[in-house]
Amino acid sequence: MAGKPFNFKFFLFMQKVLFTRTWNKIYIQRKASSSPHASQPHFNKYPFLGNEQGALLNKALMFHMEGALLKSSSVFPYFLLVAFEAGGPLRAFTLLLLYPIICLVGKEWGLKIMVFVCFVGLKEASFSVGKTVLPKFLLEDVGNEGFDMVMKCGGTKIAVTDMPRVMVDCFLTDYLRIEYVIGRELKVVCGHFIGLMEDKKTSSGSMELEKVPRKGKMDSPVIGISCFNNSLHHQLFSCCEVVYMVSEADKKNWQTLPREKYPRPLIFHDGRLALRPTPIAT
Repeated sequence: MAGKPFNFKFFLFMQKVLFTRTWNKIYIQRKASSSPHASQPHFNKYPFLGNEQGALLNKALMFHMEGALLKSSSVFPYFLLVAFEAGGPLRAFTLLLLYPIICLVGKEWGLKIMVFVCFVGLKEASFSVGKTVLPKFLLEDVGNEGFDMVMKCGGTKIAVTDMPRVMVDCFLTDYLRIEYVIGRELKVVCGHFIGLMEDKKTSSGSMELEKVPRKGKMDSPVIGISCFNNSLHHQLFSCCEVVYMVSEADKKNWQTLPREKYPRPLIFHDGRLALRPTPIAT
């Protein structure tokens, strides 16, 4: 009898999570379609760098890092690296145990759980995993085809990521020479991360682009590269003239980026793990 109240509460909790997740998707879709500021970009399927390559050379590019650049769309291994390298084995083991729940609750809630477990209590000033550990694993996960798509556009390059900006900023700006990174910021209290992200901006994609440092090529129309399952940045990509979509089937055929094509050689790596910690490998 003692287990019945707990089971009932757990059932209500899961029902609330799934109900909220479903209606959030419906709300986002309705809001995007009814917003007066939202433009209607053209959606084309990858691959696109063919006859249109010359027309894209002088246009600004906005791309989704996980969906259009990396071979794997899962961000869990990178959070596991943060948990292990910055927090220790116990924190990493806790995150690994929560992996089934992370998969169950959906993308946004799963991201919040990973951020909380990995970052709560860490000192902001001493956090260096994004500079010393993650670039190696992120570079090894870059798809050669996705890299070519991004680099062949000669305008200003804007990276959009689901992960906190502190995790990928060094990788994108220092190693790939990306001019601007749009990512979530982490809340800090008394010099420590509290495991929460700043609230997502409700502004449209055009308002976000106004914050990008202006260069001569930013006056041109913006081209977008995203993926079919990217629901967190729908409004951001709505300002693009054309959005090219990459599917998971396309990414399965991608080759790993050769080391000789790295824009900046990877010389220093301070991590204790040699292999990318996927859940099965871990």
